[in-house]
Amino acid sequence: MIHTTRRLLILLRLGELLSVITKANGFTTDAGLKIYIGAAPELGSADPDDALAIVPRDDLPTESGYQWTKLPVEIQAIGKASVADAWSALEVLLGAVKLAVEVPDRTLGSLLKGDMTRGATRVVERQPGSPTIGLGVIYVCSYVEPWGNPTIGVEEDT
Repeated sequence: MIHTTRRLLILLRLGELLSVITKANGFTTDAGLKIYIGAAPELGSADPDDALAIVPRDDLPTESGYQWTKLPVEIQAIGKASVADAWSALEVLLGAVKLAVEVPDRTLGSLLKGDMTRGATRVVERQPGSPTIGLGVIYVCSYVEPWGNPTIGVEEDT
């Protein structure tokens, strides 16, 4: 029975890094208290003005005895469009994301094979009438897993 996978652990570790984004830690927002994994929701009236989403993208596997995978993960800074100066607040939040994620240990505690890299920054597409706007930055996380074994028990060093 599978209880976890390396892929899930990578997403959860990114969430841990982002959770420091709070006013108590000197940031201008408490977005680190509301982190979604998998997809960014529409923010409603009961939600905070801003939040974070960790959205895995299509991975890029290759095979050489082991399944070598490059997993692009987009971290989205999302906010309510109705808030005063919403775009500026999201730009500042995106900077906080980079500060929180881009730590000296680019292997996420040895979960990755090699260093995590930063990719493109983009505007998150806004559906007509949506109350939520966003910016995303993509990080590429490379890892390996044996064929047929997506668990964390990889025999060789990660």
